[in-house]
Amino acid sequence: MLVLNTSALAVDLAAVAAEPPDVMVVDPPYRAHVHKSAVSQSIGGGSRSRDLGFDHLTVALRQRIARFAALTKRWSVIYTDLESMTWWRLSLQAAGATYIRAIPWVRWSMPQLSGDRPPTGCEMIIVAYGSGGGKKHWNGPGNLLSFEHTCLRGEGKHKTEKPLDQLLDLVSYFSDSGETVFDPCSGSGTTGLACKLLDRQFVGLEVDPAWATFANARLVRELTERDQTRLDRWLKGQEEQAADRARVEAHTAGVRAKADAAKRVR
Repeated sequence: MLVLNTSALAVDLAAVAAEPPDVMVVDPPYRAHVHKSAVSQSIGGGSRSRDLGFDHLTVALRQRIARFAALTKRWSVIYTDLESMTWWRLSLQAAGATYIRAIPWVRWSMPQLSGDRPPTGCEMIIVAYGSGGGKKHWNGPGNLLSFEHTCLRGEGKHKTEKPLDQLLDLVSYFSDSGETVFDPCSGSGTTGLACKLLDRQFVGLEVDPAWATFANARLVRELTERDQTRLDRWLKGQEEQAADRARVEAHTAGVRAKADAAKRVR
């Protein structure tokens, strides 16, 4: 479990190719318009511009992450704003990765305060596949249509930190126990913490030295109250998913049995 204080652009691709990760889960910066338009709701009403503390996504960084996806053995899971999906798909295909699909994250959103248009209701999670051969597999539910984890709010977090229960889902769905998960934009280390809780190996990169230090400390200390709350929420969700999966499997088995019986009649 380690977050290296370096930029994804500084990483030697030959070194990654020599020892590729099994899975990549990454939340890179979004396009310039998203950064420019970021606002926070002010106490007492109204809104104010919000400095995210890092630069917007560049073509070079998008292409580098796409190349990481091509080198990764199995799945790559990439967060993006909705309007950037096509650019990601083109970059992934150009790099040699296989674009699979995108899943919406229907998150909490601050109302559109101008009142002249609907608010942005979701972000997207792109799923791609890398260099590994053989049959693909994942551990997620077959009826997954979207993610609906609530956003993190409050002080003491990374400006774009994703919820731990969501990363626990992504890591558990797309990697197996003991595999190595790579995150080239680690931020506060939420992906790494999910890997620690789920018995995965983890290697991360973070260009900001303060956040790299924070992430490494987070990986060795006890869970904060907020992280524990999210873990408890995820564990409860696992019970609900297991019950739902059993229901779906029973329904599928019933449909197949009827189809087989119809064939025998013919």
